[in-house]
Amino acid sequence: MALTRSQNAKLQELVEERAAELEEGIRNTLPKPVDETTLERTGMAQDQVDDATTGAAEHLNHTMHNHYVDEMRQIEAARQRASSGLLDTCDDCGGEIGFQRLQAQPFAVRCLDCQERYERKNGALRR
Repeated sequence: MALTRSQNAKLQELVEERAAELEEGIRNTLPKPVDETTLERTGMAQDQVDDATTGAAEHLNHTMHNHYVDEMRQIEAARQRASSGLLDTCDDCGGEIGFQRLQAQPFAVRCLDCQERYERKNGALRR
């Protein structure tokens, strides 16, 4: 059964809300200028522990930035599928992706059965 207009509108709203959250996350995790020292940024010199903490924080920031960018790519793909009327069509089997699944993951590309097969095959789901 295809999505109703109200279901489609709800999913588009969820996609746009998540896109706005991701845009903010991307802005907040943009890399800091490399030529700026900690002393210049904070007014305080760092010792070795501070350097290690800063390094770990920068690594986490970089990881989160990449995660947000990857998820934004998925959002863009969902927008394209929605404009083509294929938002609820499984990429693998061509079957329907249920509305409840799409509410939980608006940029899902597979139905539950195909997603489980995909995760088992790729080692993401351990039983």
